[in-house]
Amino acid sequence: MGAIGLKTLRNERLSSRQLGALALTAAGLPVFRLCCRVSWPWVLLGGLGAALTLSLLTRLAEGRRRAGAGIGSGLLLLPLLVLGALGAAWESSFAFPETAGNLLTAAYLLGLSLTAARIGPAAAGRCAGILLWITGALYGAVLLFSLPQLRGEWLRPAGAVPEALAVWGALLPPGAALLLAGRLGEDQRLPHWPWWTAAGLAAAASVVTGGILSPALAREPEAFRTLARGVSVLGVIRRFEALVNGAQLMSGFCLCTLLSAVALELWTRWREGKSVQKRPRKKV
Repeated sequence: MGAIGLKTLRNERLSSRQLGALALTAAGLPVFRLCCRVSWPWVLLGGLGAALTLSLLTRLAEGRRRAGAGIGSGLLLLPLLVLGALGAAWESSFAFPETAGNLLTAAYLLGLSLTAARIGPAAAGRCAGILLWITGALYGAVLLFSLPQLRGEWLRPAGAVPEALAVWGALLPPGAALLLAGRLGEDQRLPHWPWWTAAGLAAAASVVTGGILSPALAREPEAFRTLARGVSVLGVIRRFEALVNGAQLMSGFCLCTLLSAVALELWTRWREGKSVQKRPRKKV
């Protein structure tokens, strides 16, 4: 790809749907790696708190964008974004049992995410628009076909309030998409629906996982994978495990790409600001 073509892709505008798809697909990793293992009252509390927090930040970001304030240099956020991208790559390595905790797998995914982020946020948004439908169908099939196996006695609240804070924190990273507000088209608005959809998905995953698996199994790190192994369709056990593993990998890729794209965006803004300051002023 030529330099001119790459520069054109980097400067391409995002649509509101693409930005929302990127954020919601990225939220799939924390939802099905953490939130599904927490008792549903704390997931509901933490998820609503995260959705409310991100909705307020969306309003603030939209107001700044309409006022032409931009996102600033954001250098203080760069370390958090880098750590977040590294963490997302590491968690994604657990998508398949044979690659769990493999540094090479995490590094490979991080490299792919950086490549996608370098092409531009709009390209990442288009990719996420496709992956959202795929991951949504896979996660949704497991949750839907698991419903007949729910046991009410296993839905009794467990855990403690700090778990709600953990859920709240886990659902915040996809909110980094708000820092791409400057990439939206002039007629586009920042979406609110990804935050509330992610909160609802987290609550549903918690209810289904906790209501089907035993209390001990529901707290295991691979609880959702265990749930997928026993999904029954028309009385016959279907192997959804590999499909769910793939969905988690896609979600991790989107989260890693989102955080990497925002980090590159902030770094580019900072460098452009520095270059403007260094330009010699013309004598009048």
